[in-house]
Amino acid sequence: MSAVCMDEGFDVWPKERLAAVFEVGVMTTDELLAFAESLARISAAGGGPKAYASHLAARCGGAVLVEDAEWHHLALAGAGDRGVPATARELVRQAKHDEGGMVHLHLLDGSPGIAYPMRAGDAELGWLVVLALNGSVADLAPLVRLTASSIAVDLVREAGGVKGRRRSFWDRLLGGSYDDPAAVRDDAAARGITVAPSYVAVAVEAEGLDESMAARQLSEVRKLCLAHLRHQSAETVTIERAAGFVFLVPTPLPIDAQNVALAAAMLPKHAAKAKLDVSLVGGVGTRADDVLETARSVNEAREALVIVRRLFGVSRVGAWEDLGLYPLLHRGASCEELQRFADRTLEPLRAYDEKNHTELLRTLMLYFTVRQNVKTASEKLNVHRHTVFYRLRQIAEICNRDLDSAHDQLALRAALAIDALLG
Repeated sequence: MSAVCMDEGFDVWPKERLAAVFEVGVMTTDELLAFAESLARISAAGGGPKAYASHLAARCGGAVLVEDAEWHHLALAGAGDRGVPATARELVRQAKHDEGGMVHLHLLDGSPGIAYPMRAGDAELGWLVVLALNGSVADLAPLVRLTASSIAVDLVREAGGVKGRRRSFWDRLLGGSYDDPAAVRDDAAARGITVAPSYVAVAVEAEGLDESMAARQLSEVRKLCLAHLRHQSAETVTIERAAGFVFLVPTPLPIDAQNVALAAAMLPKHAAKAKLDVSLVGGVGTRADDVLETARSVNEAREALVIVRRLFGVSRVGAWEDLGLYPLLHRGASCEELQRFADRTLEPLRAYDEKNHTELLRTLMLYFTVRQNVKTASEKLNVHRHTVFYRLRQIAEICNRDLDSAHDQLALRAALAIDALLG
């Protein structure tokens, strides 16, 4: 007999009952007991969804995804080069559920998969999903059920502790559960949390993780990021996400937001210097002027991370506001969003022209119209070509853009076109 982690906690079950309850295929009850004992050892060592998922992935040879009841990511293991969906929600909802609660998944590549709910009594805490199984469902289903039960016990324990109370607060804030800043601060105080008046979100993910030491590598990434993303006024909040983190950095003043973006941009170099053996990619959101806008900054940081990865690859962290038109293209922006982008991009030039009676905006438009030919632009403006060069340097400085950069040119050209069409 052995200690087995079940929904109701730890119990001692005989081999015959284990075999009957879990409908073991060719797997022997001794093998099942050995797996249950290994789960108990993981629990004794501190547990955690990631540890359980890694153990199950090593045993079944597939990718293991753990999500909570609202389909938020908790852990991923064994993915390797496999394409794993961001969430298994639709896979589970569209699949057939058997009487025991097991869900049999049919993936696009033809490989089998299974999912099982993690429960505490009648409460559903989330889902344990195994994709691209390397073995029979009959053999692996009992291992999935045992692992799901072990994770459920961990989640119940954590939810009752300080860590659970803190995490649930940030989940509620980022999920839009509050509509009054005072309510945010009252709830935070009740949970022992001090909330800063303003945050900037930084999303960071690690590429090239070694599955056998991923937990240690992520711990080092977290430590490195916290060392460089901090403010003396309040604590930097860390939220774990997939193969990385979202950091909420306090920014009491607007200048603090600029400093955060600069510090975040240096993270890949710091990681290389520290020889972490991973590459970092990330995004930085804009400053949340009010604590209720923190979710917006987080969404911008995540979106910036996706865009930076697709455009520039790894080893780069980019700020959302520096990506110009790309966030609008990525999400399919409305006319109102496009107009706001054009206004935000061109307003510095308009303000400078109005104050100093210059023609920088007209110069930029003409410069692009004549295919960036300075000689032709100078003739049409009736000024010396050195004047055009001087104006272009002014434009680059005022707009904080590099006119030799294809990405910055796209932003300026798009802003001019949108302004002409919608302005």
